[in-house]
Amino acid sequence: MPLAPPKPKRPRLNAIIVGAIAAALLIFAAFSKQWLGNPSTDIGFGPMGCTDCCNSMVTLVQDTHCGMSNSAFVEMVRAADPDRADEMTSGAFAPMGWVTFGLCLLAGLALLAAAGLAYRNKRSALPVRVAWLSLVGALITGMVFVATKPGGPGFVGVAMGFWAFSAGTVGGIVAAQLLAKRHAP
Repeated sequence: MPLAPPKPKRPRLNAIIVGAIAAALLIFAAFSKQWLGNPSTDIGFGPMGCTDCCNSMVTLVQDTHCGMSNSAFVEMVRAADPDRADEMTSGAFAPMGWVTFGLCLLAGLALLAAAGLAYRNKRSALPVRVAWLSLVGALITGMVFVATKPGGPGFVGVAMGFWAFSAGTVGGIVAAQLLAKRHAP
């Protein structure tokens, strides 16, 4: 009895699909305003700023649905309680958010470029290298951003933007490896 021929492997198509999905997740995560959130207070923190943060910890501003940059929120908390400022906030939170934002965008665009080149059967290792380096940098800065969140334990927890970032980073690393095989000279 003859065996059926094995199904052809499609490593190029797999690399393109994984790269495009990872890029979409990273770009979504970069613009997300809900990396960290608290459903009971509706507060959310993203790499670029916070939403509904005026009425959360500090009652200096009585406004609903207001947003501000992460650095402005940290300054507001520090001004409201100078004695506990060091335990409630970190100076690394806002800068790491902006660096993570930039690296997520760079990784997403580099993955899209590498997937596009693979789709056209062209070879260039530059987009894969840029994607790889920016993914590693985003992984480090993203973890520092989340670890230095303002407030005490339980103030905010991880939310949808963080999970998109996590899946996009892991998928991006896989895609970068698959695309690197494709773009190797």
